Amino acid sequence: MSNEKKFFGYKAAIGAFLVIFVNLGACTTLGTFIATLSSYSEHSVGAVGQIGTVNTICNVVLSVVALKALGKIGAKNTMLISVIACALHMQFYTFVTPGANPQSLIFMYIAGGIASIAITFGTHAICSAVIADWFVEKRAQVTGMVLSGAGLGAAVWVFLAGQLFKVTDYKNCYRIFSVLVLVIGLFAVLFLIKTPGQMGQKPLGWDQTASNEAVELPGVSYREAMKSSAFKVLVVGLLFSTVGGTAYLSYAPTWWQMNGMTATSAATWNAVYLLLAGLLLLVAGNISGKLGTGGFIVYVCAAFILTFICMVLWPINGAVYLMVLTVIFAAAAYPVCASIPSFVGTAVFGPKEFGQISATLMIAVYIGQAAASPVMAALLSTSGGMGLAWKVFAGTTAVGMVLLLLALKMSPMKKKK
Repeated sequence: MSNEKKFFGYKAAIGAFLVIFVNLGACTTLGTFIATLSSYSEHSVGAVGQIGTVNTICNVVLSVVALKALGKIGAKNTMLISVIACALHMQFYTFVTPGANPQSLIFMYIAGGIASIAITFGTHAICSAVIADWFVEKRAQVTGMVLSGAGLGAAVWVFLAGQLFKVTDYKNCYRIFSVLVLVIGLFAVLFLIKTPGQMGQKPLGWDQTASNEAVELPGVSYREAMKSSAFKVLVVGLLFSTVGGTAYLSYAPTWWQMNGMTATSAATWNAVYLLLAGLLLLVAGNISGKLGTGGFIVYVCAAFILTFICMVLWPINGAVYLMVLTVIFAAAAYPVCASIPSFVGTAVFGPKEFGQISATLMIAVYIGQAAASPVMAALLSTSGGMGLAWKVFAGTTAVGMVLLLLALKMSPMKKKK
């Protein structure tokens, strides 16, 4: 009974937060090291940058594997695999040698592929499943707080990378990072990730009948969700809404440097953006609760549209206030990739089989992320260049917003009422 008085769900939430903090935070540091990896290996920035392409392709493929693994071995074991993979992928970067040799590229691409295991087996979908096990009430708020580990982790790890880079080379940075990943990640998985059954507890807000039999959670089954028209519309909506967000994450600092900003200043603005994004993710659940799911969709998508408008306007006069607005709007829009799949998926299909549905929806997010680089490359080859790309991504985000709202209206939950 003491376990019931001390509800363990919040500790499990902290554990999920630490896992996503470690995995996505550490993987985000690649951007800090791309130029150094290129210089040290003597391969072009373009060739080294293909690590990101390998990573996104593997994210799509491994999302399916992670979904099956979640059902068979549980979140604790998938998270354990993810933490080990995160530490391991960093070691492969230390195998790179000078001389523009093919094996160095192979090691870097293998590292990108292993990073996908860390991302798909231990971030948004898996962490959302842990929260779904523990919370019926406060699920949106707790999910938002847990997923904020992505933004906060990126800000902290990128900052730490910059500091370590001042006193040592990139290989030692990665060696230090891999140890930190194992210490923090293994502690979280081994001591904090547990199920209600293991702790002899019920999820927060779990109603029971007079006969003490648990009431079935509302919602449709995974199979019903997959067959619904709402699922198809939601998948396309996620594809459209995440392409632009991924492009911003990947190319915003480059755009700023192309228009006269120093690399240091661009990195500083990017760190501020990531920190603010993490802080806003902490309250994403509360914002969603107040605005409603439809209002939250409009909030994040409109924020990204305004971000792209500011990106186009800033080079015209270089006004500082436009950079400030860009960072604020982009941070407000960060939940497009981080929270929207979980929040909208729950609203459309209910919490009944939330973990499986959310994990499947993340596949659409990863496909959208994978499409960002090819789309940007195609637009860069035009006369409009990256400036045109921001206008196109504003349009795709608007289309994604409409489709997400349409999926909400098509929810099969309404037929059950």
